[in-house]
Amino acid sequence: MRIGIISDIHGNLPGLEVCLKALAEEGVDQIVCLGDLVQFGPFPTEVIDLLHRNNIDTVQGNCDRAVAKGRDNTGDPFENVHWEHLAADMLEWTKDQVTLEQKRYLKKLPAELRFKVRSRRILCVHGLPGNINGSIQRSASNEVYDFMLERNSCDILIVGHTHEMFLQPRGRRMIINPGSIGGGTIPGVATMAVLDISEENTTASVCWHRIPFDTVLYENKYRHEGLPETFLKCILLGRDPRGKWHTDDYTRRQKWAKL
Repeated sequence: MRIGIISDIHGNLPGLEVCLKALAEEGVDQIVCLGDLVQFGPFPTEVIDLLHRNNIDTVQGNCDRAVAKGRDNTGDPFENVHWEHLAADMLEWTKDQVTLEQKRYLKKLPAELRFKVRSRRILCVHGLPGNINGSIQRSASNEVYDFMLERNSCDILIVGHTHEMFLQPRGRRMIINPGSIGGGTIPGVATMAVLDISEENTTASVCWHRIPFDTVLYENKYRHEGLPETFLKCILLGRDPRGKWHTDDYTRRQKWAKL
């Protein structure tokens, strides 16, 4: 069985469209979305409609929850107060765009998805199990990873939220993060993963896909809506909209400084 994994769309319709097309070409049997359909990007309503229309199994992200419940913030930490204020303005704009019906859809999204592929127990969440804003640290010990898998009764834990591609194998078990479609993981590129589980012996493997999308379309829509330039730069140059860099490539930082 082949499972396509997407996460953190953040209003990036061009990125979502090319990823869904690529997964269709891959011939996956199922697609799961790890949440954060909205916030930071200029196409929140279109993203919600596309996922809803295609009946894609989706969990609720912290940004989805904030919009659905009319909150003033998403619970995300930012590297500086200015970016936090910009994000609050962006959240207000996003809430104004999303219809009542779409907010009901976001509100009803589950906190987790559980399913089995033969004996393999799979758990999908946005942040951490039981903590929508939580995140797994790369520096965590193997004991922490093992405890998380055992405590949550799963063999494969699939998480999003950090926008970082991540794989932590633990024997026949593993923890996976597909990166993000609209979270600035790579400049002008959406990332996703495909989990392949053998029906014969339940061995599992995962691969990542880096899919370029139409940044011109994204940029034109973004500027047409008059949204904060900071978060547009994050998409174009590859930086987390909360401020973190996902790479040690200093050429990106140099380009950021020039814009």
